[in-house]
Amino acid sequence: MNIKNCMLLVIILISANLSGCLSSGEDELEEFPSFSLPDEQGNVHNNSKYDNITYVAYFSASWCSHCKPVLQALDDIVPVGQLIVFNKEPREEYSDMNEWKDRMESELERTLSHPFIHAPPLSETLDVVSIPTMFFVNSDGMIEYSLSGIKDKEMIKSYWNMMTE
Repeated sequence: MNIKNCMLLVIILISANLSGCLSSGEDELEEFPSFSLPDEQGNVHNNSKYDNITYVAYFSASWCSHCKPVLQALDDIVPVGQLIVFNKEPREEYSDMNEWKDRMESELERTLSHPFIHAPPLSETLDVVSIPTMFFVNSDGMIEYSLSGIKDKEMIKSYWNMMTE
């Protein structure tokens, strides 16, 4: 190996080792916003209920037919108590969480054991524009990952596994 190649290799190795030390602050995690909202049965959910728990905050709307496969994948992957289904749609005609949950259970042919919560202001706080949008929240209440749009089950599973490893 000549000196030029050796120097290049040394520079690459040093750069790789420093890459985590030269953070510009862009990698800092954002805290999931505070919330206290009733689910479809009137049970109140808030941040403290999810202290020390890794969870997924899933934002969708009851009229979103293309979101159904994502909800199905999340239901297959995320354990009971670690998935919250939030409705971002502010219009009154889409605010009945019982109706939405019943319809999803019928269409998916399964019982869904996750809370369905009407939460348009929370979705605005998080700047949720497209649906579905998922926030993977760590046990410290910090958002580790967010995904928007249709994602396949394997991608969702890989993000969940990274959160829980």
